[in-house]
Amino acid sequence: MDFGFSEEQEQLRRQVRRFADERCPMDRVRELMDSDDAFDKQMWASMAELGWLGLAVPEQAGGLGLNWEDVVVVAEELGRSLLPSPFLAVTTAARAVDLLGSEAQKAELLAPLAEGTSVVTLAFFEDSDVIDPDGVATTATADGDGWLTLSGTKMFVPWGQSADKLLLVAREADGLSVFAVDSAAEGLTVEPLQLIDTTCRAARVSLDSVRVAADSRLGAAGQAWPLLSRALDAGLVALCAEMVGAADGSLQLTTEFAKVRQQFGSPIGRFQGVKHRLAEIYVATESARSLTYYASWAVDHLDDAASSVAMAKEWAAEALDRAGEEGVQLHGAIGYTWECDAHLYYKRGRLCRNLMGSPDYQRERLLAAQGL
Repeated sequence: MDFGFSEEQEQLRRQVRRFADERCPMDRVRELMDSDDAFDKQMWASMAELGWLGLAVPEQAGGLGLNWEDVVVVAEELGRSLLPSPFLAVTTAARAVDLLGSEAQKAELLAPLAEGTSVVTLAFFEDSDVIDPDGVATTATADGDGWLTLSGTKMFVPWGQSADKLLLVAREADGLSVFAVDSAAEGLTVEPLQLIDTTCRAARVSLDSVRVAADSRLGAAGQAWPLLSRALDAGLVALCAEMVGAADGSLQLTTEFAKVRQQFGSPIGRFQGVKHRLAEIYVATESARSLTYYASWAVDHLDDAASSVAMAKEWAAEALDRAGEEGVQLHGAIGYTWECDAHLYYKRGRLCRNLMGSPDYQRERLLAAQGL
């Protein structure tokens, strides 16, 4: 078994890193943080031209038809640079459409997504952030021949304020269904949320009797959960990759600072108290990276990847949280200033720790998946 990435995947990694370094250095990241959209539309178009938005989209739908491992390669490098973009949102939505949609729906939704002309996001979570059907209270009720009415509220919809279409998860009589709805639909209100990490965006989406056609439903009525859960797991793995990249970025930033910061006539990186803390961050990050890489393989090749995904999220959350916190502290007093970039990684860790399930939730999910 080959445990490494292919030469093509390593070339993709180098391409993404070069793009991020040239097009979105930290100064540009800070500019985008303060903008309304928080992402550069021209940069987004360039990402589409490079094929990143359609990596896992089938070739017949306008994508490259590659594996989720390739998505993980891109997500990791974007996370390292904290590059603001809806990449994770659209790739997760693309996975849901690919798994649930008809051929006609795939052609309608995936081609514009891969071309970068349409931002599509999946709206699943509500008051509860658990990855479980019981967390969905939004309802879809019949409203005449061929129509339904959606009512409810979706929370923390990733890049919801930038989306052209929303994949709304709602409850029908037989279970969960997914509906592709225009963001401008009557009765649909999108309210931007203020996040601790302003390189990311999320919104509250309120549905007040939003009428949708029955043919906007992806898949059979009430039967979405088995495939939807696989799409959510794939998105969670991409989030883990982004977190691993961010942890690595924080470690690199802090290590470079430790080489130049002088104390008692010597760089602080020579002191064991600093070396040990950096080494522990490195070990935690590498462990999370290994689990994430395996989980990226598992979501493509195993029918049930829940255990692998839960372990990856638990470790990635802890690794980034630690890297961000230690990064601020090891920078000393300057680490607590706005001008120092260490706090940006800390905030990414604080946000991502609880996205799609906290470490505690993932541990419970892991035990349940193993029948314990």
